[in-house]
Amino acid sequence: MNEKKETSYELLKLFYLVFKITTITIGGGLLIISELKKAIVNKRKLISEQEFKEILTTSSIIPGVTAINFAFLIGKKIKGFKGAFVLTIAGILPSIFVITIIALYINLNSNNIYFQKFIEGAKISSTIVMSMIIIEFSKKMLNRSIIKWGTCVLITYVLYKFHIDLSYILLIFLLICSITYTMKKKFLKARYKFDFTKFIHHIF
Repeated sequence: MNEKKETSYELLKLFYLVFKITTITIGGGLLIISELKKAIVNKRKLISEQEFKEILTTSSIIPGVTAINFAFLIGKKIKGFKGAFVLTIAGILPSIFVITIIALYINLNSNNIYFQKFIEGAKISSTIVMSMIIIEFSKKMLNRSIIKWGTCVLITYVLYKFHIDLSYILLIFLLICSITYTMKKKFLKARYKFDFTKFIHHIF
């Protein structure tokens, strides 16, 4: 009984943590993930840095909103499927509330100059912070590898120059890395249990 109460209390604390961060963070998924990292990895030590990287990589590649995918996988890692469900709800609810309030306010005060200036300022500040976060994540994820950095720059250039849908690039890389991953395991003749998270982390 006490164990169930303790588990419920821990889930409630995790719910409050994610709900608070997703409510007060302006700027989208990357900023939310950055704040969650500070709280879950750096401060509370609920998961390791390596586990964070694997979860971030997986949440970025699977379909859906990255921040919600991230919350789901974090919850599953810490407290199983109950944790995944609780943190997913905690990640979704603030967006629904905030979007509803903003939509109502815009309808009533669409010409309010202070509100317009706030939105413009929020866009600029969130863009700057997001750029800093991308650089920080890139340094850690790419591990100062010239090949990885070169690949990222090349893909970015191709996407910008030829207006190619990013999903095609991801599918091509997924196919290539799936083949190399399978062939490597086959030639090594190692017995292993398939781990989707490790497989996705291998790709990137």
